[in-house]
Amino acid sequence: AGAHQMLGPASETYAGFAWDYLRRNIEYARDFEDIPSTNDLEKSASPRQFRYEMDTDKLAHRWGLECFESPEATGLDALVIWRQDAFPGALSVHYHDNSEQNNDVDSFKLSNFDCNKQHYAKADGTRISVIKSADFWLQISGRPHDIEDENQSFSVLIDGGKGARRRIDALRQLTSLSRNGSENFKLLGRQKAFTKMRNALIAYDIRANGGSYKDVALDLFGLENVQQDWDSSGGFLKARAIRACKFGERMVAQDYQSLLPKKAI
Repeated sequence: AGAHQMLGPASETYAGFAWDYLRRNIEYARDFEDIPSTNDLEKSASPRQFRYEMDTDKLAHRWGLECFESPEATGLDALVIWRQDAFPGALSVHYHDNSEQNNDVDSFKLSNFDCNKQHYAKADGTRISVIKSADFWLQISGRPHDIEDENQSFSVLIDGGKGARRRIDALRQLTSLSRNGSENFKLLGRQKAFTKMRNALIAYDIRANGGSYKDVALDLFGLENVQQDWDSSGGFLKARAIRACKFGERMVAQDYQSLLPKKAI
């Protein structure tokens, strides 16, 4: 557990936190080590913004991922592609022929988004693309005519089934992002929810490195507050520190997937 693990997620989104919890899971790390392609992923120094499906990818499906990513990958460059069925906010899109007449109001182009983009190409011609920054994480899936081209326009298909509200939410974000750019994109009301997520990551790392509940409380609440509220009978802050640790352990073990259906805004 290096110092880099003590950092919060590069993308403070539910999908970003889900990855940060999962990459701490020892069984996931073991699965990753067992795949033959691990060495290729580890040795690739350049940011891998594009990946093609491999036979071993199906072993990642039980974790809610389309393909494995190294548990050491922490930044926005970490190529994390959630499975469409695990991520209700993932959008299905239709890529247009260049000859088709497109209504500019309803269609988008990946090349228009001024932020980090990553792609996963499946053997059947489907491309899953992730559009993300520190503040948002959007995922779209469709079949472009050229798998590596970001200039084809596309329309979003809204499926009315389970998770439809999340997809409508994601479409709103996509529209806002397309019109206003990532600089002007704002997520409302996320700070409070993410404080709990962040504290649980810190608590988990401190405990994993042999720290006590008091060490957790000192980090989260500060020396002065802990001195005023810590005794053998267990003060208020001790209870909060324990709760943060338990929440972190639960998320790392399996509950990280419960973050994926959450509303982004």
